[in-house]
Amino acid sequence: MTTPPASPSCTYHATVQSQHKHDFGQGLKKSAEQRTILVTALTLATMVAEVLGGLWTGSMALLADGIHMAGHALALGLAAGAYYLARRHAQDRRLSLGSGKIGDLAAYTSALMLGAGTVWLVVEAGQRLRHPVPIQLTEALTVAVIGLVVNLLSAWLLSGKHEHHHHDDLHDRHVHAEQQQDHNLQAALIHVLADALTSVAAIVGLIAAKVWGWLWLDPVIALLASVVILRWAAGLLRQTGAILLDSEGPGEIRNQVRERLESVADSRITDLHLWSVGQNAWTVTASVVTHSQVSPESYKEQLADLAVIHHPVIEVYHCDICPVTPQDTPR
Repeated sequence: MTTPPASPSCTYHATVQSQHKHDFGQGLKKSAEQRTILVTALTLATMVAEVLGGLWTGSMALLADGIHMAGHALALGLAAGAYYLARRHAQDRRLSLGSGKIGDLAAYTSALMLGAGTVWLVVEAGQRLRHPVPIQLTEALTVAVIGLVVNLLSAWLLSGKHEHHHHDDLHDRHVHAEQQQDHNLQAALIHVLADALTSVAAIVGLIAAKVWGWLWLDPVIALLASVVILRWAAGLLRQTGAILLDSEGPGEIRNQVRERLESVADSRITDLHLWSVGQNAWTVTASVVTHSQVSPESYKEQLADLAVIHHPVIEVYHCDICPVTPQDTPR
């Protein structure tokens, strides 16, 4: 006797019940996006002011720094655009696991840009060491101070310190954890901190040149700053590259998932994969062996209160080889 096919209404209800959200929390507008847009606007305004000031006064130092600011505005604009695209395509089913990795892709690109710019700085500093050139010290100091002030203000805005100083320590730790996982915001912050570091290096070198005539110190400090910036860029490339290549998630979350799944009946995990699908969003696939008659939904219920886990996929295998003792029989 053959089983009759499911009715259309039954199929409809099963489909509705099995549907999941696929935005993985990426459809919400985050405060980091607003902060990045604000810092991008500040950088653009500074760029325009320096370019116009350079053209009006004839200062090549102001003009050069204005053009330099354009590169940072591009990097910051890339970060702001990534937030927008992640929100816009959060429900786009062409993206099987959501749009969360758009931010990581932007951060990876930004790190490459920062690394390339720093390599150019190393080459230029090396040439200045071999062939020193006269420096317009007063103009250069003015530009360096302007750059430092703008970048420190930008770093403060991006860090979000002005937004949550009135909240409790638990909230502060939550915000800090989110910022650590938000590689897009981290990339924008590294860009402005790198520029602030070069401004400090320039100020120290220029003061030494003005007071003692040490023209060699400016490129030496630039080289030292370049080493630090390259380390920042390399670290960001490692982090975002691992996310883009679907590397395994944090051990702490893996252990939580394993403990919860193995707490069901006499279950044992035979295969477990955890990977990032966006900022503070992870998905998991697991294979579980049990002697009990347990459904995949029972395992998913164990993960329901883990806010960072999205769309878990659980395969259940019922072992029919091992002898089942009375205490193993499900009640």
